[in-house]
Amino acid sequence: MTTPSVDEQDPRAGLRDLETMLDALTDHAVIKLGPDGEVVRWSRSAQAMTGYTEDEVVGRPPALLRTEEDRDAGLPEQELETVRRDGPRSFQGWLVHHNGERFLAHISLTPVVDGDGSVTGFVEVLRDVTETARAESLFHGLLESAPDAMVIVGTDGRIALVNRQAELLFGFDRAELVGREIEMLVPPRFRDRHVGHRNGFLSNPKVRPMGAGLELSGLRRDGTEFPIEISLSPLHTAEGVLVAAAIRDVTERRETEQRLQRQRDEILELSTPVIQVWDKVLVMPIIGTLDTLRATRLTEGLLEKIAQSQAEVAILDISGVPTIDTQVAQHLLKTVQAAALMGTVSIMSGVRPETAQSMVHLGIDMGRLRSRSTLQDALQLALAVLAERAGTAEDAARALTSGVTR
Repeated sequence: MTTPSVDEQDPRAGLRDLETMLDALTDHAVIKLGPDGEVVRWSRSAQAMTGYTEDEVVGRPPALLRTEEDRDAGLPEQELETVRRDGPRSFQGWLVHHNGERFLAHISLTPVVDGDGSVTGFVEVLRDVTETARAESLFHGLLESAPDAMVIVGTDGRIALVNRQAELLFGFDRAELVGREIEMLVPPRFRDRHVGHRNGFLSNPKVRPMGAGLELSGLRRDGTEFPIEISLSPLHTAEGVLVAAAIRDVTERRETEQRLQRQRDEILELSTPVIQVWDKVLVMPIIGTLDTLRATRLTEGLLEKIAQSQAEVAILDISGVPTIDTQVAQHLLKTVQAAALMGTVSIMSGVRPETAQSMVHLGIDMGRLRSRSTLQDALQLALAVLAERAGTAEDAARALTSGVTR
């Protein structure tokens, strides 16, 4: 034989437990109404929220909490009839505290129905949303005044709020964005990675400014992609940490940067020309200060030209270089060594007396690099090198022919 439970022994025990749980609620006030809308149960949380005691409200309609304007318009009665006819309903409205102060409440009304479908009462749940509404109003004002597109994302990764700039930037209406996952604004190929970034931010929420060096892309409603920069800020709320993302379209800036880079490349090409003066002889006049970028481009340009022309002699004219320091000398030496690996003899021209003294003073050893004071002398040396190489090649050919005939 089974022992009856406590609820079976005393049906009122379950009701007392339920009432205890309702009284334990602090942010929701639960009120039980009779079939005509009169208060029959007034929880402690309702008393704390409204200032009215149970004795003051039981048997009276909850319309006593409503504003005079709502009562005069008959809104409380209309709401009860709507719920009686159509079922549960939620809305926001102004209520009046016992001390006369107004507060904004989220109100839920649910009918209590018996077995034959008759409404035997109502359950009304109140939640004070005054501060939340004030914060949201202020927040909306800040969002709309922000110069960048702003998107607020909840802990579930769904969009909670957007401003007008975000609508214009991505081409979506606000209603199409709110409630959707933020990844809808990310190109498909980046979405899996973006979820990881989002979760990482929520696990370590801290301000992350724009310009972090990340190449990011946004996705418009029409499917086009565009480069963006994003700054992230955590918003600590009662619902958890939200993510405030400020999004900036950097298409124009990227295009400007690319245009400037092309112009710099063109200037570098003009500042380090390689001229073929004779068959097998190249001249590279170097003008101005050599930095790492120019030196790299100089080496690349010279080696490309050597490969194209099969040059045997390359003259590096430094008469237009104002100073020679250790770094510049090392760049020149590396260029000479690279050319030598391709079978090309390098000659340096335009070495002024003060430049030569400076190189000696700095202890710069240019190895076996040949040098001349003027470009004319360097060209004469280049001809001699070609003749020497040609003679050596002829001797080698004769020796080879002589060896074969024997």
